[in-house]
This record gives sequence, structure tokens and C-alpha cells, in this order.
Amino acid sequence: MPEQSKKSLILQQFIPYRMVNTAKRISDSLSQIYGSEAFGVTIPEWRILARLAEDERLNARDIGRITQMDKSKVSRGVKLLDGKGYLIKVKDEQDNRVTYLSLSESGRRLYHELAPRALEWESRLIKALDTSEYRDLMRILEKLDKQLDGMEP
Repeated sequence: MPEQSKKSLILQQFIPYRMVNTAKRISDSLSQIYGSEAFGVTIPEWRILARLAEDERLNARDIGRITQMDKSKVSRGVKLLDGKGYLIKVKDEQDNRVTYLSLSESGRRLYHELAPRALEWESRLIKALDTSEYRDLMRILEKLDKQLDGMEP
């Protein structure tokens, strides 16, 4: 059997490492907007807020699945948002163990204050890309998502 050449892993060229680091830097930078004293929202709270603004009514399990956040982060984020009066909770009539969440009026107001700032921040970030590069990036991310779907057991 021929000897296989040994490949060394170079972190700066290893896609999982680069994507996680870039995603963390992006998330941390964006959190300076919604985490500021004016808003005081954590990363999990922001993700829940944004998801509920888009979907209007979800349970915590669905939020975790959609946002890729673990159960404890979703639970803590929901508890914090609820404590600030940003959520409406409604028990499922068929299953008392399930609670549906939606944004209260103040939650919607907060989202509508934050979303334009988040979009403005994103616009500044993607100025590094021309239109073609942006389309390519979105297409590449979609392809990687689909590839991961096929790789998961």
C-alpha cells in the first residue's frame, strides 16, 4: 500500500475555524449596537427578538432549532425578554407543556428601533464586497448549508 502523504492542518486555511472566528467577530461587533446601554439586549435575546419579528409565533424549541442555539441559551433569553415585557406567552391548548411566544407591543417597538441599525451595520460590513462577491457569498453559504444537510446523520 502506498504511503499517504501527511497533511498538516493550518488553522487559517481550515474553513470551520475561519467561519466560526469570522461569525464570532461579526456577532460581537453587531452586539455593540443592541447590547449598548440604550437597548441592553444580549446576543441570544437579539436572535429571539429578530426570529419572533420574522415568524410572529414560535415555541422555544423551534427558536432553538432555527437559531442553532442550545436549550439553555434560548430559555435564558426568553426569561430575560419576558422579564423586560417584550414577550407574550400563550400556552398551547392541546399540550400544556408547550408555550408559544410572540412579541409584545414594546418588543415590536424595540425590534423596529434595532433592525434599521442592524441593517445599517450590515451594509457597512458588506461594503467590502462588490455586488458579484456578495451574490457569490450568499450562493456559497447556501451550498454549504445544503451540503451539511446531506452530511448529517
